[in-house]
Amino acid sequence: MYLPALKNAIQNLEEKRFYDIALMYLSTLGYKELSMVDGTGDGGRDVICSRDDLRIQLSVRKDWQRKINEEAGNAKKSNNHHLIYVTNKIVSPDAEQEFLQSTYAYKGEVDASIHDLKRIVTALARPGVIRSAYERLGMAVPEKLEASPKDIALSTLLLFSKEANELRDAVIEASARAQLLKNKGVSEDSLVQLVASSIPGTNIERLARTTISRLRSAGKINGHPSSLSLSATEKKTMEGAETEFLAAVQADVDALSKVASISNDDARKLLDLALELLIRGKNLNGAGPAEESLRSFMALRNLNPKRERIFEELSRTKSATFKQYGATIDRVFSTNTFDIYRALGRQTNILMVLDASVAMPVIFGLEFGAAKSRYGIAALALRDACKAHSIKMVIPRSYLNEMASHGRIALDKVDVYKSLPEDARTSLRASGNAYLSHYTHISETVHSGGDELKLEEFLSHFGIINNRSLDRIENKIRGILESHDINVLPDERYDQIIFDLIEERKPHESRTLIEHDAIVCTKLKNDDGRGFIFATWDKIIIGIVEDIARVLADSPARVIDFLSMAQGQDIEVEQNYELLSSLIYTEERVAQRLAEKIDRINSVEKAYKLRAVIDEARQRGGANWSLKPEDIAPLLDTETDE
Repeated sequence: MYLPALKNAIQNLEEKRFYDIALMYLSTLGYKELSMVDGTGDGGRDVICSRDDLRIQLSVRKDWQRKINEEAGNAKKSNNHHLIYVTNKIVSPDAEQEFLQSTYAYKGEVDASIHDLKRIVTALARPGVIRSAYERLGMAVPEKLEASPKDIALSTLLLFSKEANELRDAVIEASARAQLLKNKGVSEDSLVQLVASSIPGTNIERLARTTISRLRSAGKINGHPSSLSLSATEKKTMEGAETEFLAAVQADVDALSKVASISNDDARKLLDLALELLIRGKNLNGAGPAEESLRSFMALRNLNPKRERIFEELSRTKSATFKQYGATIDRVFSTNTFDIYRALGRQTNILMVLDASVAMPVIFGLEFGAAKSRYGIAALALRDACKAHSIKMVIPRSYLNEMASHGRIALDKVDVYKSLPEDARTSLRASGNAYLSHYTHISETVHSGGDELKLEEFLSHFGIINNRSLDRIENKIRGILESHDINVLPDERYDQIIFDLIEERKPHESRTLIEHDAIVCTKLKNDDGRGFIFATWDKIIIGIVEDIARVLADSPARVIDFLSMAQGQDIEVEQNYELLSSLIYTEERVAQRLAEKIDRINSVEKAYKLRAVIDEARQRGGANWSLKPEDIAPLLDTETDE
């Protein structure tokens, strides 16, 4: 594991470098706008953040008991009732309790939280921040992660499974309906942004737009894109759910007010702070910002003497039961790059491999993104998803050759294109040649913007010119790819067995194309030092490599969805209350199905049963799978025409 290495590195840091790591630690907990205040050089530094109700002190002093008493005194003078003390020393739970009960000078006046070396190391070893922590400490992340079978099974379930996808879609849908309930008459573009701002992840805008389209088709959303509203039936259903929830909240507020002897307003504030934790199944005495807010609130109102009774009452709140699957939603939307690593053979070095049929719309979209063509939007989404996870996109050398060859074929069709009547040229959208089909749409989009783009100009942009050699065309395309940080993967000798297998399954394919596929499949199977995501529509190729744990071969639709399920590698924060509140409007059975599978993983000890969970989650449909419109949609139809 990583803990010993991180522990030794942080424990031996000099003072200023520890402060840098301590700020990173506080940031991972969710504290915002952190900055240090010039200190007195006594082995400690004050920190300010977006909250003014607490005092934060970073310290490397060995006499931590004395330093905490000093800082608690300063906190009291500043009218702060809560102190967070972060140190690179080890403070055992017994030593902490002994100090707080016997030696702490401000008991009952200033609530103190001690964040010692072990707590810091545990937080920085979390998937979302471990890479940044290692880099900041001058250390290298290992090429292969340490992960238990349960870790791998859980990550795979959250990223691949039908249940996780259904829950994610249900939450996005509930968020869209909730936003419309509060913002009647909002435009579709504004609604997309409202949903995206309340839900973490990659490509949420695309998912939100798809969700809104689905709700409109189902008659749950009405109106012109410039002014949307819920249908009467949907509005009534949601208002009923909200009324029931608010009634439960009021009952909880009344009970808390009585137990704690506080006003209803204070009881409501106390409940709101606690719900942030209760709906995730978190410990009310924990160390995160939500827990610290709760402790600070209670200290400010002198409620600590009644802490046990108050916490007991909070644990019985009816409003929390409306969100009993909050922990499950939290897990789905907290997946990140390291879950991808675990799901792909624990490899930290992952490449996104594009086959020729995917690479061409991607490069067209990236080069002509301003035209906002349908596949261009999706190409940008795929690129952004890869950037979020620091996954490099590559195109095998053999597929680069296919891209150049397709261009040469398109060049031969220029005269035919010119001879077609203007209104007949749109038929080339269905052309089997990628250059012709994509040019047709791009040229229309460019024309609608008051500009013109001739087919010869389009082809020439990619180096496709009469009498130019295939090598020179490849060089031009390669240069364009590299300008978008898409590299070319060198070819290697193919395995004859793989070649024979592809040839058997593609009896009408040319030998050259079979060799290209065999080269790529051999590379994916033999390069066990890396993980691969292979975006292709070729179900035969998918079948050849799909059982390799460190390889995900799938359609662009599923690849984009897979990457969109996880946040970037530098993100590891608790989800906001607004996201979790969408559970009020989410069907419980959808969340329950995933929650039950997660519980099953946590209770299983036998590796073969965990392997069955992984295989089920990654299953795409077996031998009966065939290409469907939804598989192509992300690169061909991500927007609907108005």
